[in-house]
Amino acid sequence: MSAVADEPAGDAGEKSHDRSTAAADRLLRMFTRFVAIGYLCYFALLVPQILEASALVAWWWTPTATVLMFGSGVALGFASFRGSVWMQRTATVNALAYVVMVGLWFVAWNGTQIPQDHSLWFTAFPGLASLAAAVAWRPRRAFVHMLIAVLLAQGANHLVRDAPFGYFLAPDLAFAFVFCTVFLAAAVVGLGTGRTLDETIAATQATAAEARNAERARFDALVHDRVMSTLLAASRNAPRESLVEQAERAVAELDELRRGTDRDSALDAAAVVARLRSAATEADEDVVFTGRVAPGSGDVSFPPEPARATAAALAEAVRNSVRHAGKDASRTVEVDVAPRWISVQVDDDGRGFEPEAVDPHRLGLEVSIRGRMRRLSGGRAVVQSAPGAGTRVLLYWRDPAA
Repeated sequence: MSAVADEPAGDAGEKSHDRSTAAADRLLRMFTRFVAIGYLCYFALLVPQILEASALVAWWWTPTATVLMFGSGVALGFASFRGSVWMQRTATVNALAYVVMVGLWFVAWNGTQIPQDHSLWFTAFPGLASLAAAVAWRPRRAFVHMLIAVLLAQGANHLVRDAPFGYFLAPDLAFAFVFCTVFLAAAVVGLGTGRTLDETIAATQATAAEARNAERARFDALVHDRVMSTLLAASRNAPRESLVEQAERAVAELDELRRGTDRDSALDAAAVVARLRSAATEADEDVVFTGRVAPGSGDVSFPPEPARATAAALAEAVRNSVRHAGKDASRTVEVDVAPRWISVQVDDDGRGFEPEAVDPHRLGLEVSIRGRMRRLSGGRAVVQSAPGAGTRVLLYWRDPAA
């Protein structure tokens, strides 16, 4: 007998889900438009100061700084209609433009001073540039940008005043830091809330989809194992008593699945063996069943799902053997139960088959045996067969927490 099909032991059925970004995208657009409106308002208010302060620096600095700072800030509003990539790129330009141009102010300054109660126009909105940084970068980099922007702006402000450099420097820095931090922190928390909401929604949708898929697969397996088997038995004129019992069991399991009451309580080792024995003999009354319980397993409780799923896969394996192994084939089932571990081996000496040649859409092998054990956490199914060499089906379950 050759092993020709082996299911991997790892978790299967994992599917990647595209994460929804609806909330985060809406908040990002809102913040970029807020920043753009802020630049428009500041520009309207600061035009007189910008013109007045142009006498303090080289001719090129004021037009360049005005275009880069306010132009890129207003461009954020247009970028909000293009998508997140455009918003982040434009916000990066704006955040860097403020720091670079304020840094170049020290180069362009011609040494002229202003009264100590006056201020340079760009000291009015370092926090606005840091909001743009929050749109483009991670929170830590946005806060670093705010520190640099405030230090540069206040440094230029105190350098150009007709007063000692340190005069009221500490209070001005403290006020600027606190004022900018409030708005920047609000932006960071708001954007983070949007991302958290999207991740929560995506995780919930993925869990719901996984639950739906699991229930759909269970329903498919139940239809194949019970309903189709009952109809097939009826078409072959099976004995009326066994057919009625089989039909009643199919209806009962479908009703349990509909009501959600098909979850059993915890089982001990003897109950697990009994359940597996019942599943095997229900499919074939003549099957030779051997059940072994490892020493020390008497007081161990087994969760119901592994016993239920393994029993259903075992029953399907025996039914497949009855249908396809041939009339003269004999079947044996060996069950070993140990703490946190169940092993089932189904053998027949029938005609065998080529597992790789089986249509993957066939419900019996793929859904009712492999798929059922694959969906079981810690479960595994191995099908070994070859034409003329019989068939062996191995079913394993090991508690992942063991």
